[in-house]
Amino acid sequence: ELYLHIPFCVKKCGYCDFLSFPAGKETQKSYKEALLREIKEAGERYRDYQVSTIFIGGGTPTILDSSDMAELFIQLLNGLLKLFMLLMMLSAFRILKEVEISMEANPGTVTKEKLSDYRRAGINRLSFGLQSADNGELKLLGRIHTWEDFLESYGLARECGFSNINIDLMSALPGQTADVWLDTLRRTIKLEPEHISAYSLIIEEGTPFYERYGGTAGAALLPGEEEDRAMYHRTREFLSQYGYRQYEISNYAR
Repeated sequence: ELYLHIPFCVKKCGYCDFLSFPAGKETQKSYKEALLREIKEAGERYRDYQVSTIFIGGGTPTILDSSDMAELFIQLLNGLLKLFMLLMMLSAFRILKEVEISMEANPGTVTKEKLSDYRRAGINRLSFGLQSADNGELKLLGRIHTWEDFLESYGLARECGFSNINIDLMSALPGQTADVWLDTLRRTIKLEPEHISAYSLIIEEGTPFYERYGGTAGAALLPGEEEDRAMYHRTREFLSQYGYRQYEISNYAR
């Protein structure tokens, strides 16, 4: 597997402890150039490896211009005859013909033009960070999008030919009830995504959420361990009724 990290985001969420931060175009350009050099060097070192999966994470990879993303893939697949064709023999890495190429995407950061460019570049799977279908919870988390923004982005992705989509969801949020969580699950499955990742919120040190909820008083605002566990088991039962098989702790696939 190849992993490409794009550390930029529009706004850092209060719970996030990943390496990510807002940055201007010049910083993004400098990072892209450094990543291009690293891809070239790594391709020379690991030419004997076969690549069956590529994952582009962040941050918010879709914050980059689609031309920058295309350039990264051109370097990954150096020597291709056509700009956006992935499945050729000559490449910086030995990429298998049936490679799955996933990219994380935040609602509100994609356009039809970007999605079309991604699809032409060979990206064949999207992972949308929805987290919640409740706009109040999204605001609490510090997300930059609404449920309505997500629906628009998801619809555009389907229009542009993406037939393999994951949706990230998050349970055990401050003040969240089991009913609100189940409503998020119900709204999500109506869209028939191919994959759902349902994570429980973890309060990480060094984040604004840790300052807010890390102490005794703040922790009282979070669902308790038993309630969190009940949400987990209910999630598994609910999704299984609609054909989603749990294959890892937080991951379900149709």
